[in-house]
Amino acid sequence: MKSKNILLNIVVSALSRVYKDHSYLIENRVSERSIVFWFGIYVYDLKKDTFLKDFDLDIEYNRNKVDQKRTQNFPNGSFPDLILHKRGTNDSNLLIIEFKTWWNENNSNDLIKLQDLTSAKGKYKFKIGLSILIDKEKPFGIILENRKVVGRMLYV
Repeated sequence: MKSKNILLNIVVSALSRVYKDHSYLIENRVSERSIVFWFGIYVYDLKKDTFLKDFDLDIEYNRNKVDQKRTQNFPNGSFPDLILHKRGTNDSNLLIIEFKTWWNENNSNDLIKLQDLTSAKGKYKFKIGLSILIDKEKPFGIILENRKVVGRMLYV
């Protein structure tokens, strides 16, 4: 799917810029949120000239319309690290990303969250879920679609 390739290319480009421009954050074990902040800025900039320009990009967005974003495995609410969607509806949920850092790399809960939120039978139906490990030298990613791992990405 062409749109998936565009989306993944934007993710790779944004990650490359984070590693190039903000290696200090990674090397010095600064908060994951600081890294995700810069990643989000780069994704926002890169999406402007694509079919994604009208989609909202949010960090730690926990809403499902006016209620909290809840799933079977997270009944008390969920705060995805970054999502690309259209606010106020679940009809256009494109991308959900969970990040982990090399000093806190246990992503088992993140994978469960991504399975819940990418389920075609669930409320949210995100098309693509990514679990990204911010490692010392370069990131590593796991791609999910409809609850299943469909690929892995090694970023350059």
